[in-house]
Amino acid sequence: MAKYDMALQPGTVLHGMENSYRIDRVLGQGSFGITYLAYTSTEVKGALGSVRSEMQVAVKEFFMRDINGREGSTVTTGGSRGLFDRYKRKFMREAGNIAKLKHEEGIVHVVETFEVNGTCYYAMEYCSGGSLDALIASRGGLPQGEALELFGQMASALAYMHSRHVLHLDLKPSNVMLRSDGRPVLIDFGLAKQYNEDGDPESSTTIGGGTPGYAPLEQSDYNEEAKEKKGTQKRNPMTMDIYALGATLYKMLTGERPPKASEVNDLGLPEEPLRDHGVGSKVIAAIDRAMQPRSKDRYQSVVDFAAALGIAIEVPPHEEEEAPKPEETQPEDDEVKEVILVDDGKGSSGASGNGNYGNKGGRASGSGASGHIPHPEPQPEPTPQPRRKWLPWTVAVGVAAVVFVAIMLLRPQPDDEPIPPIPQSNLPEIEMVWVSGGTFTMGATSEQGSDAYDSEKPAHSVTLSGYYIGKYEVTQKLWEAVMGNNPSYFKGDNLPVEQVSWNDVQEFIRKLNQLTGKSYRLPTEAEWEYAARGGSNSRGYKYSGSDNVGSVAWYYENSGSTTHPVGSKSPNELGIYDMSGNVLEWCQDRWARNYYSSSPQRNPQGPASGSGRVCRGGGWNFFARFCRVSSRDYYSPGDGYSFLGFRLVL
Repeated sequence: MAKYDMALQPGTVLHGMENSYRIDRVLGQGSFGITYLAYTSTEVKGALGSVRSEMQVAVKEFFMRDINGREGSTVTTGGSRGLFDRYKRKFMREAGNIAKLKHEEGIVHVVETFEVNGTCYYAMEYCSGGSLDALIASRGGLPQGEALELFGQMASALAYMHSRHVLHLDLKPSNVMLRSDGRPVLIDFGLAKQYNEDGDPESSTTIGGGTPGYAPLEQSDYNEEAKEKKGTQKRNPMTMDIYALGATLYKMLTGERPPKASEVNDLGLPEEPLRDHGVGSKVIAAIDRAMQPRSKDRYQSVVDFAAALGIAIEVPPHEEEEAPKPEETQPEDDEVKEVILVDDGKGSSGASGNGNYGNKGGRASGSGASGHIPHPEPQPEPTPQPRRKWLPWTVAVGVAAVVFVAIMLLRPQPDDEPIPPIPQSNLPEIEMVWVSGGTFTMGATSEQGSDAYDSEKPAHSVTLSGYYIGKYEVTQKLWEAVMGNNPSYFKGDNLPVEQVSWNDVQEFIRKLNQLTGKSYRLPTEAEWEYAARGGSNSRGYKYSGSDNVGSVAWYYENSGSTTHPVGSKSPNELGIYDMSGNVLEWCQDRWARNYYSSSPQRNPQGPASGSGRVCRGGGWNFFARFCRVSSRDYYSPGDGYSFLGFRLVL
């Protein structure tokens, strides 16, 4: 029997939602999937016009080795359809988990997911440099300097994952691929888990035991221990990945498989192999601490581990962060929900990607490593005021007068007589577009098709008062005029400002309003979507202004991995630019996945509580699917990335 006798035959063509993939050969097979090297065509523009060329990708197919069969290209399930369907959903969540982790440098890049042949697939970048495990084996270990450089790049990606409350749980050299330039990329998120503020993975399932030598003792029964200690001792599940990262560094430096956790528990970490390879005592001490049997004795964050090795990762101090609440920051959509697919670890060594799909996904740093995303800052509770039983009549009259004036000033302007804002002579002009009030259907409307996620459902009726919205995304020129600095990664006066957090934007708006005497703010999520759809002039487009994403948006396929001057694509029906693509835009609302089920119809303001803040519109490094007018995203209010910007509302 051939090793891959149930795999797709070379030359088989798979038709995805956006691309077609021609199978070349099998890269690996595990218990729950087969990974192939495939070719997909891509358009390349040159001086003589556009031509199509082929690009290598890795395609992972959901295939349960002990259950599935195949008739031609179609996967069969026999009498185990229910089991197959259950694990297929988990497989698709793996793809969603990876796609949601937007760390362009260090986490494998997902091209698309699709279903065909009775099963499901996801296509991802193919790393032509092979696996880190193969590199170590070919050289019998790596020099300390080279190993630490690779460690720093992997640590940056892992720290980013932890900032999003995601654990890898199967980090090892065979799950690290190398791009053609030698940069490492984390792959195989089959055991990945999200965890809550108490350090507990979701209680509905147990986590996988990981790989011997790389998994600490507590990983196999972590859920049970966490339940027993809940309420008495908070757990730090990041230390399981930190143990694995230490073991991976041990393997890089020695070329030898790390000892099993039970051996480390009984005998301690064997230092002789490290010393025999010329590893310094500082590095040995750091690995020893990372691989301590008791989790509380290890480094408590990746950034601390890296710092002990003299490697700086941009991240705020861990103790100053507040962990997002799981019900608010742990979406349950298929595109984000935690993955519990358990594999035997044999099928991933060749299953990742090729090519550099952009390296500017985070805050700029001198080392090139993307910064860690801070957790949301705690919001202060208002000080309770004593209730008064009566007021003197003079105070009551005064209060009534103030309320009356406020109502007159703040009421929406009549739709037929908008009063345009007056530009300030000492600031760049802030061009605003009037959006007449009206009623529209918000969310997963018919033109969004199968691209819509559960968080966009149900489609529901919303009525808004009129408002002004920025014709353009806020530029670096305006930001610098107000704030006196420019935090952007991509520099240019007419480029959108980026790498600004929601908190940064609030400070900008406060200062802008002081300078102008106006009341600028961020749009609500409903205001943003209504304007993106074209307001009362809407023609029902999938993207803001067109069904052709390339005509209105700078996105992954056409951006060249950079932002572009605002207003350089076509506007939408209201004359507003870049509401699809260029930069993802902050909204005022807090995030809740199921908010649409309880949203009020008139002027919704978002949920009353929640740590995340809504973002809309996709950006230069997003696929078209995420640039749709109904697509929803969120980040913590302290997040600042080179694809995060905003526009104003008045």
